[in-house]
Amino acid sequence: MKSIKGMPTMAYKIISTILTQKEDVDGLNAAIALTTRMDAHLDIYAITISHSETGGYYMGAEAMLAADQTREAIKQRDVLEKWVNAEMQGETVRWSLQGAAVQGPALSSFLARNLRFSDLVVTARPYQDSEEVAAIVEASLFAAERPVLMIPKGCTAPEPGGRVIVGWNDGIEAMTATRAALPFLAEAAQTDICIIDPPVRAADRSDPGGAVAQYLMRHGAKTQVDVLAKTEPDIAEILLRRTREVGAQMIVSGAYGHSRLREAVFGGTTRSLLEMADRPILMSR
Repeated sequence: MKSIKGMPTMAYKIISTILTQKEDVDGLNAAIALTTRMDAHLDIYAITISHSETGGYYMGAEAMLAADQTREAIKQRDVLEKWVNAEMQGETVRWSLQGAAVQGPALSSFLARNLRFSDLVVTARPYQDSEEVAAIVEASLFAAERPVLMIPKGCTAPEPGGRVIVGWNDGIEAMTATRAALPFLAEAAQTDICIIDPPVRAADRSDPGGAVAQYLMRHGAKTQVDVLAKTEPDIAEILLRRTREVGAQMIVSGAYGHSRLREAVFGGTTRSLLEMADRPILMSR
């Protein structure tokens, strides 16, 4: 790893990736690339989820249906594990594989238990062609409380020397995400701290973003503060437009949920970013 003034560059040392289908290969490849670059260990989880619906069945049918769905999930898990082992043939990174067929309601507790010792979780981006990924991302962020890097289809892991956008609103979630992204920000050619329509009575109104810019610079990041007007009703659209304008390769954002009733339902800016992002996005809570 490169060093900054004699000190080793920060890096993630335990990276996890969660796969639910073979189409998640972009997420797997991104995780492998990051693990190789940061000399980390890669934990791979091949997960299939069994959703057993209850109600409307004659006595005993629900148990039979649940058993059938569980057997199918186990069969799919075995296929997925075999595919992962084939994909990892020849890879030189340190890695391990754990397969699981999980009942839907147990997903959050399973991920919370298994991901808590990970530095970074890498997944596919939700709202593409898998109904499972949104639930996995929600559980990783809110139950396991881990930063998650989501890779849209056709995208690769962020490379050193690129440009990164940080969506900043001076909130706890934004600070948590920014801190979680430090290994990427220290490697970036420039980090743009994007502040959209800051409040006129904010505590830092005389120097919006100045404190977080100083924090990042002390960690070796090269920063620039961009104060943007709210020209669109959706903040996510403004961030994505800015990302494309400057050619940034990644977005960093806090994950915002409306209430504990969400259970795989994000709200507002978070959901919009997840639905529309066309490049990797790192979120933390």
